[in-house]
Amino acid sequence: MTSPSQHRRPPAARGEHSFFVYDDDLAWADTVVRFVSDGLERGQRVWYSADSTEPGVVIDVLRRGAVDVDAARRDARLSVTGTDLSHLRRDPFDPDRVVSMFRAACTEALADGCTGLRVLAEMSWSARDVADVDRILESELRLDREVYADLPLTGLCLFDRRLIPASTADLLTRAHTIRAEPPGPASGGTGPLPVALAAVPMRDRSGIRLSGSGDIDTRHILRAALAALARMPGPIVHLDLSAVTYLDPGAVAVLVDISTH
Repeated sequence: MTSPSQHRRPPAARGEHSFFVYDDDLAWADTVVRFVSDGLERGQRVWYSADSTEPGVVIDVLRRGAVDVDAARRDARLSVTGTDLSHLRRDPFDPDRVVSMFRAACTEALADGCTGLRVLAEMSWSARDVADVDRILESELRLDREVYADLPLTGLCLFDRRLIPASTADLLTRAHTIRAEPPGPASGGTGPLPVALAAVPMRDRSGIRLSGSGDIDTRHILRAALAALARMPGPIVHLDLSAVTYLDPGAVAVLVDISTH
């Protein structure tokens, strides 16, 4: 007889930090089932952090998708938590705490015999914390270098267009390195993001890489990105402007201001 572990797929490559944008429940359900199933097959511990969706609904979707929920939960391989238990909704939002939590959770999963940690996080709470959007961006950018770069953590941030303002979703999704796609034809919730200004993490050093154009329409993105950069730990942080195509006088003024503080 072949043991279940012999059927496991190899662990996911380190540093998989992806996002999924959707505007209908079918696209969400398909993606969640595939992502959770893949994690369990790879021997990872899977954690779903819900916000706008009741945990019971997530469990039902997984069961309908042929995921052996009971066995996975019994073996401490699957957990689904709601808003009240989420690290993300604590006030004030603290990127240092988030980074430490993910490192500890991944290390614990490895110590328990799992091949890594896989996290699905609903990001609808970010629509309620617009004042802290630069801190949320800081967290997304820092996670890539401080966690994903050296630990087997696979993350999927879920952005529901029906709940999250376009400006917030656009800012935060661009901080991810991978875009998850639904199976089959596009549902309408996963079309290309508009070309604007993006802040992308730099894995080889502490800092960010900006790409696109800086003008009045993207000023909020530039300010949030630079605010996140200013709070990154370390004696030196880097700002790569090699992929920036245009900076208007106002954008240059913002850059000068942040460089003098």
